Amino acid sequence: MHRHSTPLRGVKAIPRPQPGNPNYTEVNYAYAGVEGSIHEVVEIGGTQLAKVGFKDRKIVYYLLEDLELDRTAKRGTFHDEP
Repeated sequence: MHRHSTPLRGVKAIPRPQPGNPNYTEVNYAYAGVEGSIHEVVEIGGTQLAKVGFKDRKIVYYLLEDLELDRTAKRGTFHDEP
């Protein structure tokens, strides 16, 4: 079972994955240090994963704890507007 959460939608994030983490692939490490934005956060088995989109339109999942977030960013996207 998983839950979707979007309060961080649209927030800029820079992935900082821990080296050698078996949960990550070469794609995760290729986007390490590259600024993207969070599309949504999914919780699976108590672990929060962030779906991060990049300028080249690539989507990569990261552990939420491995993201450096722009805490001053406006939350939400056009999906959240009335």
